[in-house]
Amino acid sequence: MKLLDLTKGMPVSHVRGDVNVEITGLTKDSRAVKDGTVFFATRKSETFIAEALKKGATVIVAGKDVKETAPCLIVSDDVPSLLGKMASRFYGLPSTKLHVAGVTGTNGKTTTTYLIESILKADNRKAGVIGTISYRYGGLELKADNTTPGATEAHSLLKDMYESEVRFVAMEVSSHALDQKRVEGIEFDIGIFTNLTHDHLDYHGDLDNYKSAKALLFRRYLEESAKENRCAILNADDPVVRDMIPSQPVKSLFYSLKTPADGHLVNSQENIRGLKLELSVMGKAISIHSPLVGLFNASNILASALYGYTVGVPLPSIKRGVEGLGGVPGRLERVMNEDGASIFVDYAHTPDALKKVLEMLNRLKEGRLILVFGCGGDRDRTKRPVMGDIASRMADVTIITSDNPRSEDPKSIIREVAQGFQGNSFKVIENRRDAICEGVKLARENDVLLVAGKGHEDYQIIGDKVFHFSDREVIEEYLNVVRG
Repeated sequence: MKLLDLTKGMPVSHVRGDVNVEITGLTKDSRAVKDGTVFFATRKSETFIAEALKKGATVIVAGKDVKETAPCLIVSDDVPSLLGKMASRFYGLPSTKLHVAGVTGTNGKTTTTYLIESILKADNRKAGVIGTISYRYGGLELKADNTTPGATEAHSLLKDMYESEVRFVAMEVSSHALDQKRVEGIEFDIGIFTNLTHDHLDYHGDLDNYKSAKALLFRRYLEESAKENRCAILNADDPVVRDMIPSQPVKSLFYSLKTPADGHLVNSQENIRGLKLELSVMGKAISIHSPLVGLFNASNILASALYGYTVGVPLPSIKRGVEGLGGVPGRLERVMNEDGASIFVDYAHTPDALKKVLEMLNRLKEGRLILVFGCGGDRDRTKRPVMGDIASRMADVTIITSDNPRSEDPKSIIREVAQGFQGNSFKVIENRRDAICEGVKLARENDVLLVAGKGHEDYQIIGDKVFHFSDREVIEEYLNVVRG
């Protein structure tokens, strides 16, 4: 594609140089530059312009204060936004050919996308998923580097999905991605809001900024989308839901566990083995028996059922899809054992997520509730004593351990978590493997063991090194050793 075709009608301030040059790729990562690449110099990458030119960049896109010279230079007031728009055009406007749903919220994004995928498959539709655990389409499963990939990667993925005959895409949209304009150029059909609680304040600064970032999906990207039948599916039970409602002509549908809504919970039974739900979806009754544990999952099920309704999936297929999802990696993922204990691995790494899962397990437990958890390093420190307080009040036995300490001293992180405890009702075992094994060792028949914080992650970051580490694998290895 020629630069002239790529820039036509784009919001650029100035173009200097030959616009008839052939473009072979776009990137903001100087390490990925090859001959014919357009290099986008964002605020974080401006210092790499010289390196990009040396490696063969044909065009440099930069802000108006750029000091470097280049054979071909494009000046833009908003480089990240321009990257997304140009990436969409470079890859053939793939989102315009797909039905794209964006799912945002603090908790529930991953489970909701898995449910949507299962519902679409139950109706014999080809689905693609972009999310925290993996990017999945056409029989492929690619490991996810980020919950929401960068703009170039996102549009490239959407193009590949379309070429693989996928027609429906569900993507998790993180607050970081919205703030950094990684979804720029994606034309959304549906936006789903799950909830908003204390998280990522190390990045956003405060809860208002975090909320504003989430609202961009609905009040910018969905409102400005070129799609005709746009719809927002919103959790009416969340206090900030009013701030997510987009303007007309985007349609808003609401779901609730508490009050009548477009999708709401009529009746429920829950136990440690799953859920029995009676739901109302757009005035029609549907009974669901789901192996997902925890009534909070009824909220995710309602959101995905409303999604199914909006894309024309019949209720029997919605029911089959929900009931056919046995579990989600790292989201209250059950680890089978022969000891009569219920052992779960969960990604809960925020105060709200930990509180919700402990509340639920306390309702369902027959014996003790044993918790193994820690907090990550180089992340929001304010939540550490808060999570310690929650653990001290809601678990019968707590083992505080290391999570991903990164550059911080694990002992220091553990001390900050312990500051929130009421009394001394906890053990400290810094080594996460040893802590998990101790938790499994303590769990007796009818007890519940929750290993929280890392969920699906198969690594641990200590210092600047990344080691293979899976909570689930550690549990299974210990059980196998105990069984001989």
